Amino acid sequence: MATVTGVHQVVFALREHGQDMERGVQSELTVLAQMAVRTMRRLAAKGATSDLVNSIKVDQVNGSTVEIGPHTHYAGYVEAGVKPGGKGLPRFFDPASKNVVDWLRSTAFKGQHKGGMGTRALQSQETELRDRYEGLAWHVRHFGVKAQPFVKPTADEMEPVVLKRLDLAVRRVLGARGGSGAATA
Repeated sequence: MATVTGVHQVVFALREHGQDMERGVQSELTVLAQMAVRTMRRLAAKGATSDLVNSIKVDQVNGSTVEIGPHTHYAGYVEAGVKPGGKGLPRFFDPASKNVVDWLRSTAFKGQHKGGMGTRALQSQETELRDRYEGLAWHVRHFGVKAQPFVKPTADEMEPVVLKRLDLAVRRVLGARGGSGAATA
């Protein structure tokens, strides 16, 4: 294994092993990103459809930077919760409530046939949907939503693993090329 001490030797070693180092760290970063996704999915709150869990993925920002996280509009509310006494949810007919209304429609009327246009069945279903939405909004306004953190615990759990594995990747690259003229002290 190559040992490097002193500024000149560090610069020399980086010049010599730069491309190998980049490839080694990049491949290890890919593995670590997938480990972090699995950990975050394990820690995330799971519902009936698990949209939150399924939205957690890796985004490659550039060569050596990745972002890992959920891609739903409500992930921040799950992570931090909502305190009671606030505004709660937007009004039922407000376009900002579309995602909550869609979620409520898919869970409240699962497997039920939607009534035809202009029928009493459709009107009844839409009225029930509105009533359920207003009940949910009332509950959020009065009781809030308990936080179920999963992003910060994932970062806390993965930090020592990332540091250790990246250190091992660097050592592996230096060890593989150690006899090829690396600077040693």
